[in-house]
Amino acid sequence: MSTPPPARPKRSRSSTLILLALTGLAAFVFLAALVVVAVIVGRSGPEVADGTFLEVRLSGEIPDAPVVGGIVLDPDDAPLILTDITGAIRHAAEDDRIDGMLLVLDGPQMGWAGVQELRTAIGVLRAADKPCAVYAESYSTGTYYLASACDRIVMAPTGIGLVTGLSASTTFYAGAMEKLGVHAQMLHVGDFKSAVEPFERTEPSEPAAEAMNYLLDSIWHQWVVGVAEARGKTEEEVQQWVDQPSLPAAALVERGMIDAVAYPDQIRARIDAVAEDGWAASLAEPLEDPPDDDAIADNFTPLRKYVKAVRGERASHAKKIAVVYAQGPIVSGEAEGGLFASQAIADRTFRGWIDAIRDDDSIAAVVLRVNSPGGSALASDMMWHELERLKATGRPLVVSMGDYAASGGYYISAPADWIVAEPATLTGSIGVFGGKLVFDGTYEKLGLTQAVYNRGEQADLLSPMSLFSEEGKSTYQAFLDDFYETFLSRVGTGRDMERDAVHEVAQGRVWTGEQGLDRGLVDELGGLDVAVAKAAELAELQDYGVKRWPAEKTLFEVLLEDLDGSKSLAPTVSVPGVDASAVEHLLLVHRILSDGGPAALLPGDLVVH
Repeated sequence: MSTPPPARPKRSRSSTLILLALTGLAAFVFLAALVVVAVIVGRSGPEVADGTFLEVRLSGEIPDAPVVGGIVLDPDDAPLILTDITGAIRHAAEDDRIDGMLLVLDGPQMGWAGVQELRTAIGVLRAADKPCAVYAESYSTGTYYLASACDRIVMAPTGIGLVTGLSASTTFYAGAMEKLGVHAQMLHVGDFKSAVEPFERTEPSEPAAEAMNYLLDSIWHQWVVGVAEARGKTEEEVQQWVDQPSLPAAALVERGMIDAVAYPDQIRARIDAVAEDGWAASLAEPLEDPPDDDAIADNFTPLRKYVKAVRGERASHAKKIAVVYAQGPIVSGEAEGGLFASQAIADRTFRGWIDAIRDDDSIAAVVLRVNSPGGSALASDMMWHELERLKATGRPLVVSMGDYAASGGYYISAPADWIVAEPATLTGSIGVFGGKLVFDGTYEKLGLTQAVYNRGEQADLLSPMSLFSEEGKSTYQAFLDDFYETFLSRVGTGRDMERDAVHEVAQGRVWTGEQGLDRGLVDELGGLDVAVAKAAELAELQDYGVKRWPAEKTLFEVLLEDLDGSKSLAPTVSVPGVDASAVEHLLLVHRILSDGGPAALLPGDLVVH
């Protein structure tokens, strides 16, 4: 028998804790030193070489608001948001060091309003006589709309042009709920408040289909007109491109949809001559003395480097305009922090932002950037109240609408002195719905029974185990009617409209920003830059800076949030064959309605692509 090794001395609990604490402290100090060095080095911003082209590469989701969670040491390294990109392009238009722009599209994901904001910024660059070339391996309807803003459109020789039109979809849950024994009892106010339909129907109602087609007509008209003007074609020619699509790259050149086919290195090597006649034809020709990769790279200023440089060059301003990003569904309570921070707008977290702005004497005006389909009507009203308190300080409030500013998103926009939206922004949807999901059939399928003891004739009003009685339905409908009138009142006061005039454009109907402008729901078409300029005008500011909420956080701030015991990390569940967005929307609606309050939310999980 072998002799066992001598037992290791047991480490006491206290010594273990001390060791862990010292290890954590050492790691903290090391990371803190890295941050300090990064801040000192980057404070003045990197240098931008003369005669370079701004290189803008767009891939994956392009966020509209600052990303709060994430593993970054320096907030400057956080993902660039849409307004960072558009601001950089606008700045490049006036920057003598920048000669033009190369835009590379690698499957960027953004809404139609975001695409329009980028197109407008590219238009500013071109108006300054600075050329823009765009490259992509393939083009979709959305990416082609963005690309059409540039002087030169280039595609990979074997790429595919999927410019085939728009499609909108809404998922209906009624069939699945019936199989699961779940009954949806949803009430609403407004003929067009079709957000309840996915729970009760397997197809849209006539009013819902009418509203959706009217909405798509507006967006599609904007697309056709925008492309036709940019490419020097008639609207009929552009419509034919889509109705009778050509997929191969060579066919797109022949039809005038793109200017050339080439590989990325061929474009980069000849970027200096992009404005010259014959540039497109020259791309495939071999260079007599081809430059090496380093020499080619010297011709470009990458977007992130340029954004840092612009930030470093900004002078300190005594007065500032606060830009507050209201991004995502509107919910009650506190927003989750940490590495996996939620992108929902929580009313109490929002109140903290507005409190900080009210207490900051350097803030002279506020721009609320809304990119939200709505959510909890109660939370929307709480946020509306905070904005009213802010306005009471005498500071102008301007709203800049992103892809969505509908239902609850419009509710929080209503107090604004001025509302700016992109033509394709989805807005309006002034209406509410509410109700409950009843799981009595599910219990029956599972063989579960429940004994219930009530005191009060409507004690089970919101019980998930019983349907509404006729009296209960009347009680809840009266509650929704009352909230709808409150919604109309908020909009009427903010927009200086009579109750009936608001009701005429309300009833849950969704409009584009272009349609909203015609109906008094929007004051001006444009992006964040237009909204900031309007805020400066209203505050009578000539020289000002911009400060945004929520601010990007360092890694340490994010980790501290994760260490807060009140925060919980919920795992993401993926089910093969199931539309994740539909499941997320269903869970969101359940969360909003769980406290019995009404919902002010866009119809279904509305997607336009």
